[in-house]
Amino acid sequence: MSLDQRIEYLEMKNRHKKRLRPWYKKTWGIIAIILGIIILSAAIAASIYISKQVKIYQQQNNAINETQETAKITAAIDGRGESFGLGPNDAKVQIVIFSDFACSYCQQAAPILRNLSKKYGDQVHFVFRNYPLHENSISLALAANCAGKQDKFWDMHDLLFDRQKQLNNFDDNTVKAPLKEIAAEMKLDTAKFDTCLDKQTYLYRLNDDFADAELLGLSGTPTWFINRYKVTGYYPEENFISVIDGLLAQ
Repeated sequence: MSLDQRIEYLEMKNRHKKRLRPWYKKTWGIIAIILGIIILSAAIAASIYISKQVKIYQQQNNAINETQETAKITAAIDGRGESFGLGPNDAKVQIVIFSDFACSYCQQAAPILRNLSKKYGDQVHFVFRNYPLHENSISLALAANCAGKQDKFWDMHDLLFDRQKQLNNFDDNTVKAPLKEIAAEMKLDTAKFDTCLDKQTYLYRLNDDFADAELLGLSGTPTWFINRYKVTGYYPEENFISVIDGLLAQ
């Protein structure tokens, strides 16, 4: 290339210098990059915001579900309020027992409940609920409820457990005769008791108790709920005393 040609080339290059620049160095390229950065930043910000909102919604939804589940469990433990109890309803310690009059472990638990009730008086509220699992359990539970109609639930409760061995020789139908004899022995109004037992007046209560026991996932009897804390099976009296004293001290 001659000197003249080189000079001509350099002049041409200088004239077209702007055209030869990369696109990202040109004004429109710079503007495009800035706009791209703004759009990308907005998209990232929107994504973060949406992610946070979804997380908040999930947390709120989980809290609602937990609250609903807790309410459901509480309702299943407490029942509809027709169960028989000992002690004031507003006592600091609440103990609910799901029991079966034909269950040998429940027979062992029965005097513990009675002893604790005497020991703590108005400091503890005990509630008896039925979970009839044996062959004659339904009639036994119905008998206790029918006696309860005459304000003798706990007297019948004690007698049914005291005579469990004899009563377990009968099935759900044949056990009615000895139950009516027990009612007469207790000097109940036998006509009312017999009608109540024969008509299964309080079967709906047993159905409610059974449904709640199933919802709570009970595997057997006795099952206790001490301030809604679940204890399954036979629980020694000294253990109850330790737990109750601890709760009362809080």
